Amino acid sequence: MQTPQIGLVAIDLDKTLLDEHLQVPERNREAVAAAAAHGVTVAIATGRTHESAARYARQLGIDAPIISYNGAIIRRADEDEPMRHVRLDPDLAAEIVETLVHEMIDFMYFLDGDLYVPRFDHWARGYLARTGDHPCMAGDMRRFAGASPTKLLLLGTPEQTLQRHARFSREYAGRIYATISLPPYMEILNPEATKATALRWLAEHLGVPMECTVAMGDSLNDLEMVQAAGVGVFMPAADAELRAHADFVPTDPRAGVAEAMEALVLAPGAACKSGEK
Repeated sequence: MQTPQIGLVAIDLDKTLLDEHLQVPERNREAVAAAAAHGVTVAIATGRTHESAARYARQLGIDAPIISYNGAIIRRADEDEPMRHVRLDPDLAAEIVETLVHEMIDFMYFLDGDLYVPRFDHWARGYLARTGDHPCMAGDMRRFAGASPTKLLLLGTPEQTLQRHARFSREYAGRIYATISLPPYMEILNPEATKATALRWLAEHLGVPMECTVAMGDSLNDLEMVQAAGVGVFMPAADAELRAHADFVPTDPRAGVAEAMEALVLAPGAACKSGEK
């Protein structure tokens, strides 16, 4: 009887697939290409927008399903329509926006593929430089009352981010999914918009058992996905608390994706886990 092989690998972008210069190291690129050539579906899983992630899929030369907005959207790089899209409830979004405006908390509003900010400040400039996404000036963000955004992104110091994550997770328990993608970024999404739920949906859509999936990440917003996958990988630079949940931790800080791919997917005898976690 043939041993089942890994069929789906989901890889985070920032600080996972990408290096400190936001480029794909050549060894990572070669490993992704080799896995795709072996018939493995390699998916990008990121908190970024679809278009920001799609640029990397095109560079890699793979027809990758892209899990974007932390799991809110699944869409292939060059297709117009998403395979899956879950949004925030409009009334709930308006309530949260009212709170953010009242408390003068800096945030970004993601709606129908566009990114809105009240003004072009250092947060907007920094986000543009990191992702290539051009913000639209919106002024008073309460103008979007009644809309269903894909996500809200709260901006602040790492300390503020941690405090807001705890606060909004508590105050809106069961109504939102709150996570941290980078130290200054706290994200608010639909409760079904997680990388883990997106990975499960994509695996079922592709007919790949969860025990035959691999997920790689580096941050808190990757934790549930790493735990859900048949084999979970955290990069060596991830916090120790996160690495403790991994099945595999690479040693190479720059090409950890390649190291994991070579060991878990491309090595002779590499196979699925014996059962789902």
